[in-house]
Amino acid sequence: MISQHVVLDTDIVIDLLKKTSTTVARFVALAAAQTTFLVNPIVVAEVYAGAFEREHKDVEAFFNLCQLIDTDSDTGRTAGLYANRYAKAFQGISLEDYLIAATAKNQRCPLWTRNRKHYPMDDIELLAA
Repeated sequence: MISQHVVLDTDIVIDLLKKTSTTVARFVALAAAQTTFLVNPIVVAEVYAGAFEREHKDVEAFFNLCQLIDTDSDTGRTAGLYANRYAKAFQGISLEDYLIAATAKNQRCPLWTRNRKHYPMDDIELLAA
């Protein structure tokens, strides 16, 4: 079986850390199918921003299961173009969301999110939560 890559959105990582049963079951199924889970620094920052110090060990253990990828200038450019295109029509999408979407586009793989309204881009695939 060919392994697949999936970019994780912050909400999915939080669900996994909270052990939300449906999200965990989907994660386990994807892992069994040899999926590689990609996480960018934006997601890492958002998770740590909301985590208690006592949770840091579990957060780090989870991120060790994932492939951490850098946000480069191409990703920044794509995010900026998304913001330019979608910001007026879609209120409430943060620059962080544009960067996460750009990561999925530039990595050429789906984005796993529950926040579909934050990702109106027609050139990325959203994995249903």
